[in-house]
Amino acid sequence: MITARMTAGRRIAASLAVAALAFGVTSCGAINEQSTNTDYAASDGVHVDVADAQVRNLMFVTNSDGSKARLIGTVVNDSDSSLTLTVKAASTQPVTISVPADESVKLEDDANQKVISGLNIAAGEHAETAFTASGETVDFSVPVVDGTLAEYRDFVPGGSDDSVTDHLKKTESHSTSGH
Repeated sequence: MITARMTAGRRIAASLAVAALAFGVTSCGAINEQSTNTDYAASDGVHVDVADAQVRNLMFVTNSDGSKARLIGTVVNDSDSSLTLTVKAASTQPVTISVPADESVKLEDDANQKVISGLNIAAGEHAETAFTASGETVDFSVPVVDGTLAEYRDFVPGGSDDSVTDHLKKTESHSTSGH
């Protein structure tokens, strides 16, 4: 009789221990936000909404001395009337992008090219930028890239400088360890 009670007690204790372990292992999802529920720009550029303008994957592509930068990305207008988006980075002159009603403007297209002078922010940094449309302004930090990555070389104002990729070339190494 005592043995049966001890066995039942051990079973209950073991069940409680397993339940506590399972709760401890799985409960982190109950108190921590799932990263898949967070909206983010799954690209190198940023997403900004200002009035009816939806700016997608926007970034600056700069030349090697930082004197000029080209805007790339897309501006979408889902409204029933045309809009003008003004983009002003740091101390540069603002650029305007006109977008017809229910259309989008892809800044990578040569016809929509927007180049600014005097950005003077190095690749890898961010440019504090003001976006204005329909009287509303949103400030956002926009990444600055150069021609290091092949997908941006065609957008470097004045052409890509080969010196930005010198560090990517294989160099012969000599080992003294004998391996």
